[in-house]
Amino acid sequence: MGSIAFHHVFKRYKGESRPAVNDFHLSIEEGEFLVLVGPSGCGKSTTLRMLAGLEEISSGELYIDGKYVNYVSPKDRDIAMVFQNYALYPNLTVFENIALGLKLRKTAKYEIELRVNRVAKILEISHLLERKPSQLSGGQKQRVALGRAIAREPQVFLMDEPLSNLDAKLRAQTRAEIIKLQSDLKRTMVYVTHDQVEAMTMGTRIVVMKDGIIQQVAPPRQLYSEPANLFVAGFIGSPQMNFIDGTMLREEGRLYFSNKRMKLLLPDTFNAHFGDRLRSGQNVVLGVRPENAFLKAELSGDGNGEEDRDFVPATVQMMEATGADSYVYALIGETRIIARTDPEIIYRPGDKLLVGFNMNKVHFFDENTGISLAAGGDEG
Repeated sequence: MGSIAFHHVFKRYKGESRPAVNDFHLSIEEGEFLVLVGPSGCGKSTTLRMLAGLEEISSGELYIDGKYVNYVSPKDRDIAMVFQNYALYPNLTVFENIALGLKLRKTAKYEIELRVNRVAKILEISHLLERKPSQLSGGQKQRVALGRAIAREPQVFLMDEPLSNLDAKLRAQTRAEIIKLQSDLKRTMVYVTHDQVEAMTMGTRIVVMKDGIIQQVAPPRQLYSEPANLFVAGFIGSPQMNFIDGTMLREEGRLYFSNKRMKLLLPDTFNAHFGDRLRSGQNVVLGVRPENAFLKAELSGDGNGEEDRDFVPATVQMMEATGADSYVYALIGETRIIARTDPEIIYRPGDKLLVGFNMNKVHFFDENTGISLAAGGDEG
């Protein structure tokens, strides 16, 4: 129970030039924790609301457990939704808020008490059952909203940015609690967020959306290491991936990435990995993550620069210390590069240094389409 299938679903609003959700086609397995992520306005919340029955589907088909539900009312879909603003009734106690959905379904009184007390124990809010929402902190309110959803024992949980109103520490704590809950309950969960860190730490699979269109569907690690296009590569990862425009060159059987500032030799393994997707004279975008960019303070060769042929001169803009890691922002010409570095080494604005790249970890994207040129493309 709890499988979901979207078959080429569209959502069009009157007066809008493009669909809010454009050809959404996806199957969600029973018990899966699926995260929809993307910038504001990408269509993720609209998709969730169509699944909940709160938005009408313009075209396409939606199935829950194999049942066609396009015109099934929300109360008959066996789902529970947790909203960003908690949606608690201020005049009801915590117990009454959690029990409300069960009362509306004419659940027996003893069963309501059993479920509410069990859920309160799981969420560690048993001591709050007699309080009103105005007496609760933001984190406590969020637990009550979760408790109301859990008490219904639905097959599918829907969560629309439920942690966005919490502070950073509480958000991380509640994130861990939701992951554990989903694992314990073994129910299907569809979770919407604009926070890529939240998406990467919670989902078994992630759907990245932009302009109403699915960009890639993949497990977190694959999404990070094998982005399907420039948008996914730039959206997933913090700090984001570096992008450098250039051209492929083949000289004496070796393949190089080149522009007016650099000429970088590619490993021989790239011929097998990229096949004929990388051709001499082809304009591409090179992508490299900050952890695969390296810094050197000065030239270390014997005067002819031979030892440093794969390092590029750069000028420091700023250094950002984040605790265990530090990041240096530097300019290679007009191109900004972010490199992870040893926090014990201090760089100052204006410092001259050299930047090198782990060429076994770089990505290449088509300059015009933005699509990854790696063999296999999007495997999500």
